[in-house]
Amino acid sequence: MDTDLDTRLKQAVLKRDNLAAETQRVQGKKEAADTNLKAVEAEVRKANLDPDTLDDTIAQLGDAYQIAVTTLETDLSLAEKALDPYLTDPK
Repeated sequence: MDTDLDTRLKQAVLKRDNLAAETQRVQGKKEAADTNLKAVEAEVRKANLDPDTLDDTIAQLGDAYQIAVTTLETDLSLAEKALDPYLTDPK
């Protein structure tokens, strides 16, 4: 019976040690992620943007880009129609 308890104890200690090592590994990853996050936030602030509203800013820029492309396409179409009489071969 003691061997069963000894075996269980050894397994529990091994599990504890593995969990402790895993905890250290996860802590290290978290610290690295926090450091990277701070660096990214600093870079965003350096570009005169607020990291807390970056998603909204990106959405606004996306909307503005879409409007600009649509406006360009419309203007090009109008220009093409205006030039059409001068570009067609008279027959």
